[in-house]
Amino acid sequence: MNYIRLRGLGVSPGIDIGEVHLTEKVVFTSRKETISSQQVKDELQRLKNAIGRTNDQLVLIKEEIKKKIGEEHSFIFEAHLLILKDKSLLSSLEKIIKEEKSRAEWAISRVHDKYQELFESISDEYFRQRKFDVSDVLSRIHSNLKPTELKKRDDNSEKILVAHDLLPSEAAVSLSKGNVLAVALDMGGQTSHTAILARSLNIPAVMGLRNITQRVKNRDILIVDGIDGEVIINPPLAIRKEFASKREKYDDYQQELKKTARLRSSTLDEVVFSPLANIELPEEVNLAFSLGAEGIGLFRSEFIYFQSTSLPTEEEHFLIYSRIAKEAYPSPVYIRTVDVGGEKNLPQLKIEKEPNPALGLRAIRFSLRDRELFKIQLKAILRASSLKNVRILFPMITELEEVREVKLLFQEVKGELEAKRIKFDENIPLGVMIEVPAAAAISDILVKEVDYLSIGTNDLIQYYLAVDRSNELVSYLFKPLHPSVLRLIKFIIQNAQKEGKEVTVCGEMAADPLSAIVLLGFGLRKFSMNPIFIPRIKNVLRSVEYKTVKGIVQKAMALKTAQEIEEYIIEKILVKHPKAFLMGQIT
Repeated sequence: MNYIRLRGLGVSPGIDIGEVHLTEKVVFTSRKETISSQQVKDELQRLKNAIGRTNDQLVLIKEEIKKKIGEEHSFIFEAHLLILKDKSLLSSLEKIIKEEKSRAEWAISRVHDKYQELFESISDEYFRQRKFDVSDVLSRIHSNLKPTELKKRDDNSEKILVAHDLLPSEAAVSLSKGNVLAVALDMGGQTSHTAILARSLNIPAVMGLRNITQRVKNRDILIVDGIDGEVIINPPLAIRKEFASKREKYDDYQQELKKTARLRSSTLDEVVFSPLANIELPEEVNLAFSLGAEGIGLFRSEFIYFQSTSLPTEEEHFLIYSRIAKEAYPSPVYIRTVDVGGEKNLPQLKIEKEPNPALGLRAIRFSLRDRELFKIQLKAILRASSLKNVRILFPMITELEEVREVKLLFQEVKGELEAKRIKFDENIPLGVMIEVPAAAAISDILVKEVDYLSIGTNDLIQYYLAVDRSNELVSYLFKPLHPSVLRLIKFIIQNAQKEGKEVTVCGEMAADPLSAIVLLGFGLRKFSMNPIFIPRIKNVLRSVEYKTVKGIVQKAMALKTAQEIEEYIIEKILVKHPKAFLMGQIT
């Protein structure tokens, strides 16, 4: 039998082999079925009944998921219940039924297409992935328009789940049963709910396979390699043995990493560092701490805007922030104010389309333009700060004037809360993201105005090198170890250290073993990253001596290219600390 190898994106590490189970997908109608004026009232009631059944199902599933795999994973259904109750969504559906005199199926399909088109126009992957939340709710309403049918019972046998994509609720229900060995999808990425859930449950997953659903059938044998982003369809015995050996090595490595998560975060010569977690969803907090996080280094508050098709209220903001603060207490939680606008546009924000969105109205620029919206978020963060473990982080700062303007507005918000006798942390730390080259160049000035700095290396490198890392034609130029990038980052870290201020690197550099070693050599002590990478980075930094690293990095800074720097550091580190790059041995 011939076998097939497919390449995708490894979103949850691990390796497993098993039988394929193809999932069915809700198909929205493309046929408009009209009704008479007299039938409109009954059709609206039919829609209302379907929404009621959907609400009951979501509440029930939420409780089941909570019991099976924990409250943190049931939170997605809270989000779906909020979407279901959103008045603008319901009015859109009712309007189509009334004006077009059509069946509810057609109205749902029209609204679904509208939101898919809006989300697809957003270039930011995290924002684009949120289209599945709206799609999930509409799919469930669509299914509930039909008479109740007996569903096929799950045989509970172990399986490899293969699908075009999985809606958030489908992922939560399927993966919580405990019989899914691995996941392989045509679509999806690192920030999808399925990816986040798979990582938290240690289920290997590969996404972005394009057409695996067309290449397999039920009961085919599939190897899923979430480490290298590869799947193999109907592999021969020799390849099965090869991957069984690789899985054994990976499992041993994971056991070592689990031990590392509980160990002290310090180098061989007792220099202490702090691994922090970047999260998008509140349910990731417990996972982050189980992997060794010592705080939440970045909560991307844009998540809240996907709870509803209308703008979130102060109370909706507050409930999310207070939940994260309580679950993380007493560890710190850094809440980044909303980074929307530009290529992260959302329909409810009503921002005009821009010719160059990456350099346009986004993040703090948008917040300072829409001050009332900004004040709602600031009030909610302050209200959630009563435990005194919350910090506020302002993104996309370009100049000193912005920082001073933000601080004045912040004082105004504080005054409004004090007038209402609402408690909050009066000394809540304020920080800025250094991700614009101009801000990096004046970081010695900015650091005097705030309590801490956070270096957003993803955007900073992209802007500094004038490289779109998502553009395959030029992405080879995106080099974190480029001499100019390293000089700039070292400059920022030194400026913070001179003022005795805290500085964190919050980006992919913090999650890369070699880059993390370089940052340690610069004197960095706080590394914030995707939670799944914390054990790996903690293991790397625990395997080296700071004094040795500092000397090696200092000499590497005299080299002229990124390649020379990379080769020199790897060679010198391996001579002194051969266990530092253990992950490379899993092949």
